[in-house]
Amino acid sequence: MNRILFVCTGNTCRSPMAEGILRRMLEEHGLQHIEVRSAGVAAYDGSPVSGNAAAILKEKGFKEALTSSSLKGELLNWADLVLTMTSGHKHHAIQRFPEYIDKIYTLKEFVDDSEAADQLAELERLVAELEVKRALSQPVTGEERARIQLLERGLPDYDIADPFGGSVILYRQCAEEIESCLIKLIRKIG
Repeated sequence: MNRILFVCTGNTCRSPMAEGILRRMLEEHGLQHIEVRSAGVAAYDGSPVSGNAAAILKEKGFKEALTSSSLKGELLNWADLVLTMTSGHKHHAIQRFPEYIDKIYTLKEFVDDSEAADQLAELERLVAELEVKRALSQPVTGEERARIQLLERGLPDYDIADPFGGSVILYRQCAEEIESCLIKLIRKIG
């Protein structure tokens, strides 16, 4: 796993913070062979990161200027692992680029070592099966619906909240949440 792509909405807050923080951490751990990029599902190529995100990255020791990139097939093809900031980003990426489904996860999901990851896999399999049934005009049983609801209720929140438009304190909290996940990520891939 030598290429990691982070994905959020506009690629101006969460995913560039994840990119910058992970690059710094990889350097500290002697893992410079791992490349990191970021993109957004609704990003405009070349937009600067938000001022607060840039300030947090500077606080964290990352000095490079990052600009946004829109999520494209070439980036997904480049990446060995795609880590999104929310389940919505994950579903958007999979819907647009289903051929890359096997390497797209939320960041929190990928680093989660609890039973919840297995429950999420079961839930996603069941949802896919039910979508096929609906497309074929086959009935969905009450038992199938109940199992999905049970699995959904038991899952942790795999989303990292968007600090866009918030204070530098909100960005700092977001960066800390991301960094705690990145520590687990380095343990997992290092």
